[in-house]
Amino acid sequence: MIYIENAAKGLDGLTTHVMTYVSAICFSKFLGRPFYFDYEVPCSTPPAYALRDEYKDKFAILMNSERSTISQLLDMPANRVFEIDRGISNKAAYEKLYSYFATTEEMKARFEQTPIWDFFGFGRFSLTREELQTYDLIEWTHTSLSNPSCFYFLPRKEKDELLASVHTKFIPELESLAADIVSELGRFNSVHLRLGDFLTNYASDEYRVNLNRFRDYIAANFEDRSLPVLIATDGLYEKEMFAEMFDGYNTVFIDEFIFDNFRERYEDLPFTDFNSLTILDQLICTAADLFIGTYRSTFTSLIHRMRQERYQKKDFLFFPDDRVAVLLGPDMKIRKDRSGFFDWNGYSVFTPDHATMSWRREWNFDLISLDL
Repeated sequence: MIYIENAAKGLDGLTTHVMTYVSAICFSKFLGRPFYFDYEVPCSTPPAYALRDEYKDKFAILMNSERSTISQLLDMPANRVFEIDRGISNKAAYEKLYSYFATTEEMKARFEQTPIWDFFGFGRFSLTREELQTYDLIEWTHTSLSNPSCFYFLPRKEKDELLASVHTKFIPELESLAADIVSELGRFNSVHLRLGDFLTNYASDEYRVNLNRFRDYIAANFEDRSLPVLIATDGLYEKEMFAEMFDGYNTVFIDEFIFDNFRERYEDLPFTDFNSLTILDQLICTAADLFIGTYRSTFTSLIHRMRQERYQKKDFLFFPDDRVAVLLGPDMKIRKDRSGFFDWNGYSVFTPDHATMSWRREWNFDLISLDL
């Protein structure tokens, strides 16, 4: 049996819940054991704009709807149980998924103390499947987040099959509505720009909007100005700033587009809280030709993950706040500044430590495995 405590005991937002739940399914498949998922609580957090006078009537349903949980929105088979005895004596207890990685005794014997092992481990402790199977119960608490792609040191074929088995999929009603919206839009580019609490929470980590740099970055990466730009943001009220940033582009705010053009379909969804709107935003951004996101945001990370899973797209573009800007070349493209075996070895900004490696951005699936 596996016990998994939801990240921050369920107090984080939607995408963090999704990622933790998917990680639980993946670990369950790796060990071939059922899991108990604790602290699955409603996690809908309406955006600040929904409280503003100019938007509160249009988006009132977000505030008034029943709040959903992750397992109600995901359509992913899970070997999950709802009763557990944690008093078992033969158990192993771990904290913080990102402080470990999982492998096998064979892989450990072949590669331990080699540069490949060290580059993958990146300061984390290894756990082997054979070792874990000796316990009747495995507990994970204070889980925070771990990207499944950088949690398993396995031969490429086995790892690819494991990751493919946990591709993120939502309930048919959400997937169908998103597909119809994307079909109506045709080709487009998309962005996710997190404002609100990020401007204060990550100010010490050099997060701020540099309007001129952001505008130059958009121009360099969205070269085809004939394509509309779909915008997902919690700062819907910053229309003047967005107009200046995207001068010369046809911009569409996704939340407004959905409520102006697909309100009835939205109101017919099984759940109409902010979680459903968030998922639609992410599915729409996932289908874009190119996507620019916000570094540090799990909202952006899940879009990058699904773009790989569904469309094999690996354009890891981020608005160049002061930290990301360190990696910009003269052409306003993000470039690697280090070397190593795995994708995360290449970026000092994105991997200052193993915790950051595990959640602040996704990684190129082709470059997180080796043909071992």
